[in-house]
Amino acid sequence: MVVSTALSSCVEHSLHFFRNVFRAIPIRHCSYISAFEGEVKSSGDLHLTNGRVQILHLNSSGLDERSYTGMASRTFLTAYKSKHADHIVQDINLWDKELLQYDLSHVASKMRMVSGQDEPSDKVNFEPVERMIKTLFSADKLVVSCPMWNYSIPYVLKQYIDCVVQPGLTFRETSTGPQGLLTNRPLLLITSSGGDYSTGQMKMLDYQVPYLKDIFGLIGFTDVRHIYIKNTAHEKRDKLLTFIESSCLEAAAKF
Repeated sequence: MVVSTALSSCVEHSLHFFRNVFRAIPIRHCSYISAFEGEVKSSGDLHLTNGRVQILHLNSSGLDERSYTGMASRTFLTAYKSKHADHIVQDINLWDKELLQYDLSHVASKMRMVSGQDEPSDKVNFEPVERMIKTLFSADKLVVSCPMWNYSIPYVLKQYIDCVVQPGLTFRETSTGPQGLLTNRPLLLITSSGGDYSTGQMKMLDYQVPYLKDIFGLIGFTDVRHIYIKNTAHEKRDKLLTFIESSCLEAAAKF
């Protein structure tokens, strides 16, 4: 696919840039955030007790009946809970203004920690990022609900991605390229679009799903399932709701 290839090329170009940056400065032998030294080795380090499985839902959808991805995520999670009543589901509303707004101060703190030139204030400044990453590691399964905005994703989801996609924490460099650290976890993407971007020339304008697959794949999510609610601006509502119910029930049974 042209778009996926272009995105992969862009991601690889960015990774090449950061590899050169990190090679140019002295990097600490262990993880550059001390709180993670020897701590995050696998999801088992952060699992909840009693064998419970946690689903983390990253919600960038609307909360009313006009949001098809919102309705789909609720339908899916309700169906999942009916089969797995003891499993814990944590919903993160990415529209919550209390969530971290990742900015240049966090980038500066990260770079000083990478080079071993950090001050105590840098650790404090980066702690919210650590907490977000710990929450992500604690989940055995991930659900992302995301409408298409301008061929891509809502900015709040991009903000979250920029917080948690961190070298040394959610992926690491190896001699054969980047290696994701969030492995052996299924990811369900619940996406929607006003048109149909699944075939033909329109598929080349989809910067939503290929990007999500690439960026979450970078940090280890390779088992990706997908519910695509397409043509919402033109399809009859009853038909869309029928599709949502059937596809979510089927996905929940296999997740």
